[in-house]
Amino acid sequence: ELQAELQAELQKRLQQYNYYRDNLLSFEGRTDVEWKKLGEVANVYDGTHQTPSYKDSGIPFISVENIGDIYSSRKYISKEDFDKYKIKPQVGDVFMTRIGSIGVCAVFDKQAEIAYYVSLALIRPIQEYVLPRYLKHIIESLTGCKELRKRTLVNAVPIKVNKDDIGKIVLPFPSLSEQRKIVDILDRFDALTTDLTAGLPAEIEKRRQQYEFYRDKLLTFKRK
Repeated sequence: ELQAELQAELQKRLQQYNYYRDNLLSFEGRTDVEWKKLGEVANVYDGTHQTPSYKDSGIPFISVENIGDIYSSRKYISKEDFDKYKIKPQVGDVFMTRIGSIGVCAVFDKQAEIAYYVSLALIRPIQEYVLPRYLKHIIESLTGCKELRKRTLVNAVPIKVNKDDIGKIVLPFPSLSEQRKIVDILDRFDALTTDLTAGLPAEIEKRRQQYEFYRDKLLTFKRK
């Protein structure tokens, strides 16, 4: 029951986050906000098109399935293969899913070496114009989803958006100071709904572990 209550609370917080995100990132009628193609304020790359040769250890390798936690991959490639990458992730880059599930983002915010597959786009914002976390939120917003949908190849299997078309989506960019205020608000909601160490997901995981502990204790019987 505790876990069910927390799941319901998490669902409400997700709805609340989506509501505030789409309201804060709606700039229709604003004359002080610039609407630009993404390619004007960022560079867009994609990952390797080659199926990797996995190793037992080495450089972590991520694809669409890792977008929820880009630092937790258990797949690795060799350092030699990674050295062949022309574009390696830098702090401040934004990963975006572009095949299958489209438009889910993660900000690369740690000094680490990570290899990435073609199913992910790597977006490198020009930070005089756009903050990485603002870029994440605006792409995932209703505005960003609509723009990506215009360029999605829905007849492809799986559906996808071409790397060169990502830079053509048109998004609103307010001043950096306003971007910071928006990011501050939305990051709090984001942490509450996705943080596995401090938010509601962490609390749900603790209750699940607690349930399993007491279940196994109560249902352990010594055989005579």
